[in-house]
Amino acid sequence: MPFSALTTANQFYELAKSQGRTLTNMQLQKLVFLAQGYCLALLGRKLFYHNVHAWQWGPVIPKLYKPLMKYGSGEVKDRLPDDGEKIPEDSEEYGVILAIWKAFGSYTGARLSGITHQEGSPWSITWNSDKFGIIPDDLITEYYKKLLNVQANPQDVS
Repeated sequence: MPFSALTTANQFYELAKSQGRTLTNMQLQKLVFLAQGYCLALLGRKLFYHNVHAWQWGPVIPKLYKPLMKYGSGEVKDRLPDDGEKIPEDSEEYGVILAIWKAFGSYTGARLSGITHQEGSPWSITWNSDKFGIIPDDLITEYYKKLLNVQANPQDVS
């Protein structure tokens, strides 16, 4: 069963806080999106049930963006209002969140935005055909499956 994007963002918020770090709106948006992409590719299911849209600055989850707006480009100071749900630490979903945190948690918002803006990415394809439209889950799934295949088999780059 997928979780809320707010619950997912709070997991990243808590990971950052446990290390004495902070995250910005952009960092949270991109980390949550990356976690969704890898959950779809690795587990064959969504991490969160909210839609992702192709906005000018990359993939954005409007349901997540609204409570983050008050922080502007600054640090997120508090947990986001969610339904009190937590992603179990022994779940595969939490494992993906931890992997994303280890791989990308130290990246700036601009660097994460660059990753999600690459030509041929789900954001790029959607932005070029339907600005501000919903990025389809199947597009996200196929892109991240391909990335995983390339990472496992670098000679298969096509």
